[in-house]
Amino acid sequence: MAMDRRNYRQLVDTTVEIANKVGVADTVGRIIENLKDESEPYRRMVMETIEKVVAQLGVSDIDAHLEELLNDGILYAFQEQTSDDANYVMLNGFGAVVNALGQRVKPYLPGICGTIKIA
Repeated sequence: MAMDRRNYRQLVDTTVEIANKVGVADTVGRIIENLKDESEPYRRMVMETIEKVVAQLGVSDIDAHLEELLNDGILYAFQEQTSDDANYVMLNGFGAVVNALGQRVKPYLPGICGTIKIA
């Protein structure tokens, strides 16, 4: 599914629309573990979905536990990227989540900085 561009776009757009109806926390909570999937195209699709959901709806209903899972998943997906195609999507997704979290990202900064140094 993640390799077929048309299905990829439809799946991302549909998931964003579902998030508009049921909320960010429920939607992101169901797809967050997929950031650790072994398929890079699938991780990229999940990251793009999270980026769009967070950019449109914010993170106000994300609790501390989901916040930790989100940070952990994004760092994992960022570290595991191998293709140049993924760089743009991963960086944009990373930026969107960090910007949306605002001051709530402060406890995660040491881990983020350490990951960026390694990459």
